[in-house]
Amino acid sequence: MDDYPLLQSLIKTSSTKTELQTFFRTTLKLTSVFDVARRTEADFTKLVNDAIEQDETLKAKFANIDFGKLYDNAKCFAAQISHLYREQQLSSPEAQHHWQPPGIRGVEKQGPTYTNLFQENWDDSCKIDSIAAIDSPVAYLRALYLFAKQLETSASESTTEEANRIRLHKRRPDLEELSIDQQSTFTAQPMLKIVNQILDENIQEALKTTADEGKSTYEVLAQKHYPFALPYEFFHHQCLLGFGAKRLSLGELNYLISTHLPLTQTIDNQYGNVLSATSADARKLMSGLGPQQQAVLTDDLLNEKLLTETVNQKPLALTEVKARADYWKKNFGIDEPSSLRNLNTFLERTELNAEQMEMLLAQGKHAPRKSTSDLTKTPVPYGARYVNGPHSAGATMKLVKTKGSKKKGDEKEGDTKTIDQLTDRRLERLNRMIRLHRWLDIPFADLDSLIVSAFESQVPRNTSMQLDAHTVSVLGIYRYFNRRYSIDAEEFGALLHQVTPYSNSDAPSLFDRVFNRARLFDKPLVLDERAFTADNSDPTSHTILQHLSASLGVALTEDSLLQIVKNTEQYLGSLKCDLRTLSSIYRQARIARMFGISITDSATLANLLGGEKISKCLTNGNIVDSHTILIDIKDSDKSFKLVARFRVPKQFDPENPLLLLSGSTLTTNTSLFVDSKITGSIYIRFPDDSNDDKHSITISQIPAVARDTEVSLEGCPIKLSDVDFEAWINHKNKVAIVIQSPRDKTSGLPDETSNYPDVTLMLNEFQDLDELHLLDVLMQMDWLTNWLNDSVFSIPKLRRLLEPRNSDDHGFLNLQQHLSKLNRDANAAAVTPREIAKLSLPKNVDDWCQVLETLLDKKGLLKNFAPSLEDDVPQKLSTALDLLINTQELENDRIKQETKKKLYDLLLLAHDRQLHTVEKFIQDISQLPMNCARGVVAWAGSSIYQILTAARHDEHLTRLPEALQPTLRHAEATVQLNLSNRALRLFLKHPGWLGISGSQPELTLHSLYLLDRFNHCMITHQHPEESLLSYLELANSSASTTVINGFLATLLNWTAAEVAVLTNMLANKKARTMKDLDWLMRCHAACKATGLSAASLLNATALNNQSTSVAWKKVGEAVMAASH
Repeated sequence: MDDYPLLQSLIKTSSTKTELQTFFRTTLKLTSVFDVARRTEADFTKLVNDAIEQDETLKAKFANIDFGKLYDNAKCFAAQISHLYREQQLSSPEAQHHWQPPGIRGVEKQGPTYTNLFQENWDDSCKIDSIAAIDSPVAYLRALYLFAKQLETSASESTTEEANRIRLHKRRPDLEELSIDQQSTFTAQPMLKIVNQILDENIQEALKTTADEGKSTYEVLAQKHYPFALPYEFFHHQCLLGFGAKRLSLGELNYLISTHLPLTQTIDNQYGNVLSATSADARKLMSGLGPQQQAVLTDDLLNEKLLTETVNQKPLALTEVKARADYWKKNFGIDEPSSLRNLNTFLERTELNAEQMEMLLAQGKHAPRKSTSDLTKTPVPYGARYVNGPHSAGATMKLVKTKGSKKKGDEKEGDTKTIDQLTDRRLERLNRMIRLHRWLDIPFADLDSLIVSAFESQVPRNTSMQLDAHTVSVLGIYRYFNRRYSIDAEEFGALLHQVTPYSNSDAPSLFDRVFNRARLFDKPLVLDERAFTADNSDPTSHTILQHLSASLGVALTEDSLLQIVKNTEQYLGSLKCDLRTLSSIYRQARIARMFGISITDSATLANLLGGEKISKCLTNGNIVDSHTILIDIKDSDKSFKLVARFRVPKQFDPENPLLLLSGSTLTTNTSLFVDSKITGSIYIRFPDDSNDDKHSITISQIPAVARDTEVSLEGCPIKLSDVDFEAWINHKNKVAIVIQSPRDKTSGLPDETSNYPDVTLMLNEFQDLDELHLLDVLMQMDWLTNWLNDSVFSIPKLRRLLEPRNSDDHGFLNLQQHLSKLNRDANAAAVTPREIAKLSLPKNVDDWCQVLETLLDKKGLLKNFAPSLEDDVPQKLSTALDLLINTQELENDRIKQETKKKLYDLLLLAHDRQLHTVEKFIQDISQLPMNCARGVVAWAGSSIYQILTAARHDEHLTRLPEALQPTLRHAEATVQLNLSNRALRLFLKHPGWLGISGSQPELTLHSLYLLDRFNHCMITHQHPEESLLSYLELANSSASTTVINGFLATLLNWTAAEVAVLTNMLANKKARTMKDLDWLMRCHAACKATGLSAASLLNATALNNQSTSVAWKKVGEAVMAASH
């Protein structure tokens, strides 16, 4: 009818129908019956009713319309239209012919086939795997999308529920603009990636109205501290996940590729250093805590001035008030902490439950229980010592129930619980403890025990009980040993300090689990301070020692339990049944058991790592090896501040000046030492009433120092009259004399002196650089045991090679037959006077034996005329004979030559005979190849002549074992290392190629390790010895770095580019020594274990708390890439 305007003008159209069409199309946005059918009836009815309610005119006109029936009609029409559409698409409008098919060919064109009956338009169809198919993922997504839209727009009986709906366009705003193509349809996307992307977009939108606008989401998450799941450091978390899958950790890599290994057999805490990275940084990273997490634990942001319980002389400034409020807001999400005393509020803010709160405060069923074996009366707030702080046990935090008050209508308010004795400082401790518990997943009681043990073992003792870098280091070492040796936090804390006699659960205390585990005795071992000794014959001591033996699983022998007990008595003093003594015994036994070695082997490791001081550290938990004096000198406007750090030897010699250690400094505001031609000295006097100096300190050779600057005094001599530090501190009179002396003593200029009576002297013995803590010893023992497990040596073998004590070490008692044979063979190999007489030498020389005394001793043994392995024996012998014969008055040259020829043949034969005697003897005992004997003897610092002389002179074989011991130890080492004669001679000729200073490598832990790594390289990378020796020769030649790196890459089965990254870090830019090669081998092994490249490995070891986010991101991405 729209095509006939005249007809429209004659026939009046229903205004209601027109208005209804306008209402549906414009107001309701419904253009067809299909739009109505897509909605539910309730949704459609609500949509219409809502639109009508807003317009009174429409409400009056459409009051009689049944919209339910209208909805049904719309769905009916939609179904009919769909059916007709599908029917017309498939059916032909032409009527079928009634005919009899003439044959099969006729049926093909006019018969009732599927093609003739249903004329489908294949151009409208698509392939099965097309994204346009009705069963494709796109169609499924569209159906889900429409269904979700229907659900969220459906009617609800509750207005509140409908208003609180989170619509799809808010939850997934990307769907509306999602581009549908082949890639977006069939490329799988991780759900986590989609979630992170949506969250990031929403967070960034919210940040636009805050001070954090422009920052990335990860930056904001790392800076925020509340809720307690924060701070979150994304790139650090990537490292944790990537390394965790390989059972490694950040920081552990620093120990794997440390440039300093504990091989010096002296105190050394540099193990773990990698290039510029320190072991202290490595231990912090091993804790698994990111830099921001560590800052939350250790930064004292809420200082004493801002605490409410601190009594201040004046009120806080506005900036301080704001800082205090900001702290609580940042950590607890509230401005004022007073509300946190309410238990419900505290639980809500910290996301703890009631049982966890009791565990945190050691209350209720988690209250501490003291062992009946502890007879001491001093209570300890076990399980909550850290959160309560350094206060008495009676002032600990408690959960207190407060009764409710009456209200109107006699309604009683519910009872509430509060945290009694909660101060701001304790609240700060609770904040840190809760976070640490969640980050490390350690029970509160065990974590508290570990932290307190770290405080108690710290040097100096951490009396303030504040978390610091040392605490984080303890956590790092604990997590490493927990992962490798399955030691729990309470046990590790006992290693650091003491075995606790307390428990806060139904399980017995650690003391009872260790010492009273099995009821083998009538009475348990109790802490009653009974004295005992290592004398097993004493009845009281015997009972206690038997108890300790059964409890610790250690034999009651001299090389097991009694050795531990004697160590404890030596370093701790008299033995008593107290925690200090028993904890020391437990520590030594538990460490040996943790590493899977015997007590004797543990003592051997301690001796190899540093001797007595390491043993003392295992007994005490730590030792201090230095002293530090702080000297403050003032006089009106002049001042000097000195830090003098030095070690005092056991035998103190006042006349032998000590040298100041690293960390010694001088700061002055004067210009007295500016002139480089002047050398300074500072003399501290302690005059008494008689004006005599009983004590004095002199620091000399002070270098030039500008005004108001700090200069290092490392290496400057310090002379002490004595080491009575307490007398220095307490002395009333202290005078400082500053002396300026000309460096040129011939200048004739006098010394200039100035006195300063205002001197303050303090003793600060405990400095991180000088202390040797149990943590260092444990890591060094861990390295040593790991190396021995992979090497050709064992601990008993090392003890036999490096710690010879007596002649029994090599089983000389069972070698009497070999020693007797050596004595006989030495006598047989000697040149006799009869052999010389048979030569018919010229008669004008009275005594040819005396002439040959420089070559031949009185008993016929050839002296060591060719001491060097490089010496040509025939040539050296010929030269020596020339000198001897030319000094004799013989008739002519012919006789001289004949005489020389006879002596030459005799002595060369004697030399070979004597050499073979020693070669055969060493081969029979140690299975050493005979061609290596001369090199072994030279390595031992001996000679063939010395061995045979000892054998001939010791007829009763009493002193021979001692003389042979060095040679046999070196022979055994050579056999164990499988060294060839060429390799042995090469390293003896070039000890620097091993990486050892000196003219000849001694048999030490250092040399054995490097030689073992030489052997390890051949076995691991399956290359012959010649290839490795050829590389060392090439590396120490003038060949280019490229050629050397290429050869090394072939040896290590690596790429030259990776090798070049590492060699560029070396001093010579190439691996010239076995020490350098060992570092590259360890780096190669670490790269294979982690999947990282050499550059990424070095970047990972260089990380610390001060590293930039760019550095963390680079390592995090490399770790994640390697893990996939």
